[in-house]
Amino acid sequence: MTIPKKKILFIINPISGGHNKIEIIQSIPKLLDNHKFDISFAHTKHFGHATKIAKNAVDENIDIVVAVGGDGTINEIASQLVNTNTTLAIVPCGSGNGLARDLNIPLHYKKAIQQINTLKIKKIDVGICNRQYFISLTGTGFDAKVAYDFNRGKKRKFLGYAWSILKDYFNVKDQYYEIELENEKITGKYFFVTIANCSQWGYNVKVAPDAKLDDGFFSINLCRKPSFFSLIPFGIKMLSGNIGASNYVVMKSSSKITLTSNHKFFYHLDGDAKGIARQIEVEILHEALRVIVK
Repeated sequence: MTIPKKKILFIINPISGGHNKIEIIQSIPKLLDNHKFDISFAHTKHFGHATKIAKNAVDENIDIVVAVGGDGTINEIASQLVNTNTTLAIVPCGSGNGLARDLNIPLHYKKAIQQINTLKIKKIDVGICNRQYFISLTGTGFDAKVAYDFNRGKKRKFLGYAWSILKDYFNVKDQYYEIELENEKITGKYFFVTIANCSQWGYNVKVAPDAKLDDGFFSINLCRKPSFFSLIPFGIKMLSGNIGASNYVVMKSSSKITLTSNHKFFYHLDGDAKGIARQIEVEILHEALRVIVK
């Protein structure tokens, strides 16, 4: 009995991460098992285009949609696959590639493509912030301002990210928030508040090292502004996955969060700046997205 081939669509962001997309496209038929897959391709032309392509893929009963790009591209695509039978696969070609790192998906495109052949599927949680989906994390304050400046900048690799971090460290101040969790209310001034479904911003910078993608809870980092002279030890704690030991940080866990401030604040979804608000409401959808993993 012949097993029907899986219909697989590669959605390619041509500008993400600076990778050679032509080389990637040419390698796909050589690396995928042609007995398992019926392959097609689509290229994004503008912001939001991947969302439309992914929606059409679901309507056409495509089995697997592959995001060839960074966390922003993944967000656009995955938002249309939530609670459907269409599975997400990732060929990481972004800057930080936080979600791919958390899922142990190889960062080299050839290995990431080959991994799809396993068809090993994991169900992961999805966040909703103000009625918009996010997969990795959302946040306000410093990290949202960094996302805003990084998205607008011309340098899309680590250098641009590092420059945004340095500049915004001096520009962003602690801001007053009222934070309502499932079983607790917190008020105070914080440099950033990160609501994490996965452990990191990207580049292995682990802002919420205890976050798990399938446990039904967010890990929440409430961080006061570190002093200039404590930046190096603070950074070491973050890179080593030990940020919870910092005196500047309080870690919480909840599946629902309402965050309010008396002043407007930037917020982001999966590293892409989404706007300015005085309140965000966040909740989790447990195991709502199917992803091919290692």
